[in-house]
Amino acid sequence: MDGQEEFLKEFGDFYGYPNAPKSIDEIRSTEFKRLEDTVYLDHAGATLYSELQMEAIFKDLTTTVYGNPHSQSDSSSATSDIVREARRQVLDYCNASQKDYKCIFTSGATAALKLIGENFPWSCKSTFMYTMENHNSVLGLREYALNEGAAAFAVDINEAVDQDGASRSSLTSFKVLQHPVQIRNEAKILEGELTGDAYNLFAFPSECNFSGMRFSLDLVNNVKQNAEKILEGSPCSKGHWMVLIDAAKGFATQPPDLSLYPADFVVISFYKLFGYPTGLGALIIRNDAAKLLKKTYFSGGLYLEVLLMDIFNVVVLLTISFTGTVAASIADIDFVRRREGVEEQFEDGTISFLSIASIRHGFKIFNTLTTSAMCWHTMSLTKFLKRKLLALRHENGESVCTLYGNCPLKVSRHDCGSIVSFNLKRPDGSWFGHREVEKLASLYGIQLRTGCFCNPGACAKYLGLSHSDLLSNLEAGHVCWDDNDVINGKPTGAVRVSFGYMSTYEDAKKFIDFIRSSFISMPSEFEKRYLLRSKSIPCPTEGFEDRLPSSACHLKSITIYPIKSCAGFSVNSWPLSNTGLQYDREWLLKSLTGEILTQKKVPEMFLIKTFINLNQQILSVESPYCKRKLQIKLDSDSYLPGREEFYLQNQRYEVQCYENEINQWFSDAVGQPCTLVRCCQSEYCFSLNKNRSMGMCRDVNGKLNFANEAQFLLISEESVSDLNNRLCSKTQKLSCGAPPNVNPMRFRPNLVISGGEPYAEDGWRNLRIGNTYFSSLGGCNRCQMINFYQQTGQVKKTNEPLATLASYRRVKGKILFGILLRYDPGNKARLDTNSWLKVGDEVHSNSE
Repeated sequence: MDGQEEFLKEFGDFYGYPNAPKSIDEIRSTEFKRLEDTVYLDHAGATLYSELQMEAIFKDLTTTVYGNPHSQSDSSSATSDIVREARRQVLDYCNASQKDYKCIFTSGATAALKLIGENFPWSCKSTFMYTMENHNSVLGLREYALNEGAAAFAVDINEAVDQDGASRSSLTSFKVLQHPVQIRNEAKILEGELTGDAYNLFAFPSECNFSGMRFSLDLVNNVKQNAEKILEGSPCSKGHWMVLIDAAKGFATQPPDLSLYPADFVVISFYKLFGYPTGLGALIIRNDAAKLLKKTYFSGGLYLEVLLMDIFNVVVLLTISFTGTVAASIADIDFVRRREGVEEQFEDGTISFLSIASIRHGFKIFNTLTTSAMCWHTMSLTKFLKRKLLALRHENGESVCTLYGNCPLKVSRHDCGSIVSFNLKRPDGSWFGHREVEKLASLYGIQLRTGCFCNPGACAKYLGLSHSDLLSNLEAGHVCWDDNDVINGKPTGAVRVSFGYMSTYEDAKKFIDFIRSSFISMPSEFEKRYLLRSKSIPCPTEGFEDRLPSSACHLKSITIYPIKSCAGFSVNSWPLSNTGLQYDREWLLKSLTGEILTQKKVPEMFLIKTFINLNQQILSVESPYCKRKLQIKLDSDSYLPGREEFYLQNQRYEVQCYENEINQWFSDAVGQPCTLVRCCQSEYCFSLNKNRSMGMCRDVNGKLNFANEAQFLLISEESVSDLNNRLCSKTQKLSCGAPPNVNPMRFRPNLVISGGEPYAEDGWRNLRIGNTYFSSLGGCNRCQMINFYQQTGQVKKTNEPLATLASYRRVKGKILFGILLRYDPGNKARLDTNSWLKVGDEVHSNSE
């Protein structure tokens, strides 16, 4: 029995919409053709729109005239009808009576939460209680509460479970662990006694976007009816409790039934339901809760000018404004009459009516498949993936995967959502970084998400991070979305896989195969040697020139890259300076916002050709997007007066800026406004990272211009040849056309050597090229930039050669190829202004 047969034997009744007009395979082949080469597993971040859905929306918008609903024209009336129907569909989806609830459209779930926070009747007697597992957008409500003198605290919810694993449903089935109470203005709190007159708010997600754990909706009735018992008589339990459900994640496959669980507020986001439209959400609000919100702001659109005559027969012009949130207002006196409709009170300005008109096409898909079937479908994939991950073992028997969330693995659609959150371990128990997983996954065409997913409470809870851990991580420079994925031996985030209604068994299978091939195989001989070398005592540099053996290598080419991320030029010989090859990476381009432009973000930079004429002292630059060649004098008189400073790679640079004519040329070349700056040598400082390890960081001892890591990058022709052989074998095995042939220049080296064995450079400590001495800083960590290449004047991108390199050149999350060099500061052959490198120079190495 193969894997899919085994899967279908257990989940066949739940997977693939057996009772729907289309099977899952038909849905994928007809409505998601763009996923042919992509495994998309970030539906918790944003699910995907159907191609048929978009065709229906396009047809609707191109055949119907929708006018601004704040009018009485036929087109406006048609829009009003569509909006009214959209509100009904949203309420029907969660079984909410139109008599009891209203649907307020917002710009997203976050805007809906902000609306609650701004207008909730907070007081010094109020309490804001929220589960630890909440999105930052919910935690932001705490600011409104604390600023008004209210108390706030987080809670952990423990739900009583029967022996058969089923959750109980009674008013006493929850155990609440209360975290410390937060009070911003304690004196104010003490002045007012906590009484039953206060309005309190409890917020929880229907599904945790970190772990996928679903909270029991019995919490709604428990808190509203029995808060004092749940909180064991805490003073904060008194008052009228209102309940907010963040359903941004859980609404698609398990919307709350508001007829059974009458929450006061429910917030949703439509792009997480249907993929489109973005920038549209909704607040589902109980009518009695809406009456308590204290709206201050009103907005306007239409107006009416009225001529009146007062008792003195003076004509007065009154401008009365009719808007979405008010019935009328007068400009020059304090007069406003608000509209009575709940939606009209809170929807400021003109709603996004074209986006609202689009959601009915998403609901049409959901109604065809049914919510229950979508829930069972995603549940089957989630359970399958969790079981497979938990079963993975290293050769020494150690577990590979640690899952987060206490969801049972039995077949049930009520316990967990469509999320699998986890981290991976090495055989020795150390952690693979989550960013390493994400980067490698992208090379395999797998799109997922890593980090804390804007849910700091769940992240800290499941990863076991204390307050001191979080603060020390912050002091170490860790912020959201950076590459600091393991600090002090602990992961700072997790890997998250999330399924959507169009996800397939093949998606889950490809992901499992990726994990198995990338994180379970034994370390390569290269990795073993490299780790051993990085832990060994550095070889003394004094007198190493006397120990260099005879050479089997010579310098094949020299390349200078004057402008960071632009094309370089090759020469037969070139002078050296105290920053490396003279003029190498001495210039860079900055956007008007200060962002450094690189090929990763602006591939057109690859097409900018450079050349420096040492005799004429001119930098020449060409681009296919510019008619004329640009020539810049090296002792330029086109500098702007004064210097600027900025930080790059944690280091401060002083730079010289250029006049507008030069900046306009580069702006045309890259297709966006930018400025050219030149590094003022020796006028910046270095920031030393005390925890740096060999070959894994920036050179902090040598002087650099704008190079990422070191003064020189050296590549071996023999190593490139071995890589090409591997690419050829891989292509033949997969039968996928002609193998790519990678040129050494794809890696943007300064120095290319020829001769010797492939990867012999990995073991070099020191070397001499001609009469110049260097120290090796270790391997160069490669990134997606080496996957860019030029073809017929266009910049293109593939997943090679980085994907192949990752299969055999990976060490502790780094993909290494080539070595970084700097002048050895301790040797006696000091660099002087007459030092040159020449093609053909012999290369002597020392590997001690």
